[in-house]
Amino acid sequence: MTKNEIKTEGQRRFLEVAGTEDELAAQIGCSRAIIGQWRRGGRLPGVATRYKLELLFSIPPRAWDVEPGSDVLPEAKSPVVASKLSEDDDTLAIAKQQLLEVRQELEASDLTDAARAKLRDTAAKLLALRSRLENALEMQEDRVIREHAGWQKVKADIIRALKPYPEAAKAVAKALI
Repeated sequence: MTKNEIKTEGQRRFLEVAGTEDELAAQIGCSRAIIGQWRRGGRLPGVATRYKLELLFSIPPRAWDVEPGSDVLPEAKSPVVASKLSEDDDTLAIAKQQLLEVRQELEASDLTDAARAKLRDTAAKLLALRSRLENALEMQEDRVIREHAGWQKVKADIIRALKPYPEAAKAVAKALI
């Protein structure tokens, strides 16, 4: 590929990443075809994926917006995700961090209207993901508590203690379900 075919600094840096398209797709969590499009310059990664590429390969998100060979814009407030997150962080922590970073990027004055719209869309998707993950975590915690042997014993003791008081037993049993 000649320099004329390389359209962005992000593409240039991504071409330097070792691995087959299949290996990179598995590592990033996307299709092999998308990897090929990024490498050929036919398509740019979305905002959330750019942060993942920064975490995995140290390609700054803004590198996809500048010409090859350019320094990433010094006025850009590109957060260094790798320093804030480790590969052991859970999905909820990553979503929260990315949401914070997208909000910081939205404050940049040099964004085009299209880039700003894309960031807002990404922020909305991250908020929805965060909400789903928090709900799932809450439900998991409730299940763990309900199934815990200690709670099962306490619940049985409460029901046994209320046996002489049928109305109270019904009310407590209903509340515990």
